[in-house]
Amino acid sequence: MLSLLIDTSNRPLSVAINQDGMVLAEINATVKKTHSATVMDYIDRLFKMTDVKKNNIDRIIVAKGPGSYTGVRIGVTVAKTLAYALNIELYSVSSLLVVAASSNKEGILVPLFDGRRGNVFGAVYNMKNDIFTEEIEPVYTSLENLKKDLRAYDAPIILLDQQEKFSDSVEDYAHTVPRISMVEKFENGLNLENFHTIVPDYLRISEAERNWMEQNKS
Repeated sequence: MLSLLIDTSNRPLSVAINQDGMVLAEINATVKKTHSATVMDYIDRLFKMTDVKKNNIDRIIVAKGPGSYTGVRIGVTVAKTLAYALNIELYSVSSLLVVAASSNKEGILVPLFDGRRGNVFGAVYNMKNDIFTEEIEPVYTSLENLKKDLRAYDAPIILLDQQEKFSDSVEDYAHTVPRISMVEKFENGLNLENFHTIVPDYLRISEAERNWMEQNKS
């Protein structure tokens, strides 16, 4: 089983080719370049590094949010276009689960992304070996509200990129950036998608939608 994995949902970019769940090659970048300008170049580099032909890929796995509107949209668009062109299966995975899987930690894990306006994207996973349960599904909420929810758990481990703007508001966390290659072992977190109908999980409305709603209040 050869898998192409793609995550452009936030500032870091992560792409990989796995064989039977093991990494053949991966590129993880945190440079400040637009993902639209780099993701296809990085994917081409993976094929060259591994000598894998595109037509030999069995499935594509994409992180479909939450995260940056633009970033999530780029990843999903690239993934479904390639899945359609190659006529192969397309799977999605939560971008928050990608971070949890990338940490190589076990127990109660709490991956976080900046959601702006004082809010975060977060989830709570109970992870052990290759199995996880979703204690709190991905949500868009205030950091304070999520901290209150975490009081119900013993020694939760918060995972976030130290470059996140709100990192100073979290006293104790483990610096973690996504490595999409790590998520494939959590098969129960992968969702088979139709490449014609897959949509990103934004979990919140866009700024444009919010402004439109404000302007059109009755």
